Amino acid sequence: MNSKNYTLRIDRNVLVIHVKGTWDELIARQFSQDFKNAGRMLSHAPWADIVYFDEWTFSVPGAEPIVNAMLTWAQENNMTHTARIYKSHPLKTYQLNRIHNSNDTNFNIRQFECASEGFDWLAENGFSVGLAQVVA
Repeated sequence: MNSKNYTLRIDRNVLVIHVKGTWDELIARQFSQDFKNAGRMLSHAPWADIVYFDEWTFSVPGAEPIVNAMLTWAQENNMTHTARIYKSHPLKTYQLNRIHNSNDTNFNIRQFECASEGFDWLAENGFSVGLAQVVA
């Protein structure tokens, strides 16, 4: 699933996501719909996502509750791990934590600067991918 602001790809039990640009409510709603469509294909068993955030430049405040509701849905539908990939950026971390700061002890979120570290962490937790791990 592709748009100019994101791509989604399923690889085994991992949803590989690239996000780009600034997000408004419209983009967040479309992404949420595409994310849930993909998540439904994985929700029969535990699944994870790995999200590349380096090209994302924040969201408007109105997009935050849309993405938060989507992530709550994901947790309720067997998503247990999220690997966030981006170079350390305090404002990005702040907004991402506001959007999704899970209190669920069965849900794990980690941030990595290098995609290979994120893929390794997911593999250690039972979420390996089959195709080339690092995609542009």
